[in-house]
Amino acid sequence: MRTSLISTSIFAMCFSSHAGAETLLPVKPSPYLVSAITRNMFRLPKSDSDLILVSAHRGSWEVYPENSAYALQDAWNSQIEAVEVDARSTADKEIILSHDYRIERESTGSGLLYNQNYSQVQGANLRDRHGRVFKDPQGRVAKFLTFSAALDLLAQYITDDGHGYVMIVDVKAAVDDQDPTDPIELTQRCLDILAAKKNSQLSKAVVFKLKAKDAVDIGTFLNRTTYNPDLIGGLIIVENPDDDNVKDSSYDPHQDTVYDQWNVAPFPVQFEMNQFYKGDGLQAYFDYADQKQGFATYHESNYYPEGVANSAGKCCFGHNTDPTSTAPGGIVPDYRGDPEMAVVNRTNLITTDWPDVVGDMLREFGRRNTSELSR
Repeated sequence: MRTSLISTSIFAMCFSSHAGAETLLPVKPSPYLVSAITRNMFRLPKSDSDLILVSAHRGSWEVYPENSAYALQDAWNSQIEAVEVDARSTADKEIILSHDYRIERESTGSGLLYNQNYSQVQGANLRDRHGRVFKDPQGRVAKFLTFSAALDLLAQYITDDGHGYVMIVDVKAAVDDQDPTDPIELTQRCLDILAAKKNSQLSKAVVFKLKAKDAVDIGTFLNRTTYNPDLIGGLIIVENPDDDNVKDSSYDPHQDTVYDQWNVAPFPVQFEMNQFYKGDGLQAYFDYADQKQGFATYHESNYYPEGVANSAGKCCFGHNTDPTSTAPGGIVPDYRGDPEMAVVNRTNLITTDWPDVVGDMLREFGRRNTSELSR
């Protein structure tokens, strides 16, 4: 199976229209080569590696509204080599960056994203993670960012000699029976928008991420898209057992046929460590977890050589970081939210809400030699 997946041919890209983007923060040049970032992202993890990459989850959203132009630019200006963003579609097929399918937590708007046209969504102002409507020192508010505009922002950091940063695009699927989103179709629309930029250096700086249950299998994904590994920075296939099932501590993820199909690679490529606070709006997504203090989640792991990744780790537990916790049954205490666990288990990349903090910790471990990204 593995050999056939790796040898599957991949085809060329096509074209579409795009919109511009306003630069809200000064653009600071990147000291990194995009090719070095993606090369290190998709290499075979080594226990003695002195570099673990860091990706800013939804940009710098400890400071700015998540997935906003401010959050993306601040992360890149801080020399975080990658950001991870979330792609969803509006009712009129505009692709915007939004983690949630309802927009109340993220903005002053309300309702289901897939029921609203882009013009309606643009009427909303973005909130920071504490629920406050954001305004910068000049009094400007933040708006939902289109995928096209996000690419235009990234392009301003990409140079002709290959320096720049990477954007990992987490393609979101339908959330209910009324949601018409087809994640493979959404990926193709993203590919079309990227191709329309006619910027080969930019294309190599974009990595797509898709859940295995949405990709179905690599053959289906490749046959339905124009994804080409020679043109794009990479492809991550995330395998998470069913969210409802993993709430049961006795659940064996290998009972999940889709999970078992993809779970063939023996090593991790990415850990996701996201911190949630008491009172954080994201608690609604983890309402079965102990809310006495923050917790972390553990997600993506393992990859195929051509840049296709899957996950052998259980997902979506409330990984309890408090040893005195009284979490209810089904919540398995787990400490993989610590950077030490990413080092022990060998990984190439940590996606986190705290890229600066995690970066400092990795330096203490001797695992943050970013000079490797300049050669």
